[in-house]
Amino acid sequence: MPKLLPVSALSEAVRVSFDDGIAQIEAQVEPESFQTVGIVGAGLIGGSFALALKRAGLCRRVIASGRQQSSLLNAKALGVIDEVVSMEYLAQHADLIYIAVPVKAFASVLQQLTPHLSDRAIVCDGGSTKYELIVDARAIMGERIKQFVPLHPIAGSHQSGAAAARSDLYEDRKLIITPLTENSLEDIGILAAVWQAVGASVYCMDAQLHDKIFAATSHLPHYITAAYMNSLLAAEDHELFFTMAGTGFKDFTRIAASSPEMWNDIFYANKEAMLCQLNDFIQQLEKAKVYLEEDKEDSMLKWFKQASDKRKNWHLKT
Repeated sequence: MPKLLPVSALSEAVRVSFDDGIAQIEAQVEPESFQTVGIVGAGLIGGSFALALKRAGLCRRVIASGRQQSSLLNAKALGVIDEVVSMEYLAQHADLIYIAVPVKAFASVLQQLTPHLSDRAIVCDGGSTKYELIVDARAIMGERIKQFVPLHPIAGSHQSGAAAARSDLYEDRKLIITPLTENSLEDIGILAAVWQAVGASVYCMDAQLHDKIFAATSHLPHYITAAYMNSLLAAEDHELFFTMAGTGFKDFTRIAASSPEMWNDIFYANKEAMLCQLNDFIQQLEKAKVYLEEDKEDSMLKWFKQASDKRKNWHLKT
């Protein structure tokens, strides 16, 4: 069973992550401001990071690149970024590079960046899955893998695009680092300090453990809400259902409005962990169905109460 350690020194938190543990990194000295930060994918996640850095005074210039020129120009018009540049220029001039693209686009981005990458640049990402992404990064970057520090900010919204970007998106949220043995403590410490400066609590853990945890707590809920919405859409009276739905429906289905492309990529990138969680979830559905079919009211009540009590006693921890 993985251990969650108390707040730890940077070196200890990294060591623990290599031993299948989890540790929060103690407060780091506030980092120096970056001359140039490069964002690949200036939407909600990348754009919010840019705005947060600007608000904290941690960068002098934000440059950005990506697939959709219109989206990048919109981000510039909104003041989220300062300049739209080529991928080659970004790789050569950015001191810190944040890749905020769907996980299936990550490898293509890294292939474009790596041949031109400055030796001083620290590369990080915001991907919701880590193990498969790290495998790709090793194959693409070779000896430069030491410059890549895998990250996952536990923050987001059902909204997307630069217009949804917020400077406070990462306040009181978790930031997960899944460090590589090749990474320097200095680079990990710089990133920990940056994310702490924009309001996040920073944790270290193993990549495969990360994927297991977030399959259960992030990926599966999106899968379930999509399945629920599609079950309603398959019904003959679905429009009547939607017309008469209330706040419970609104709260439960909010995340079903998230980006289909992004979540489709995540499900397949984290396939094995997702299938394990789905099997566990289906077992619970089947158990509750038997209780209902066989009028086992006491068992159903106990089943509901167990879930209710745990949710009432759960609080979002940063």
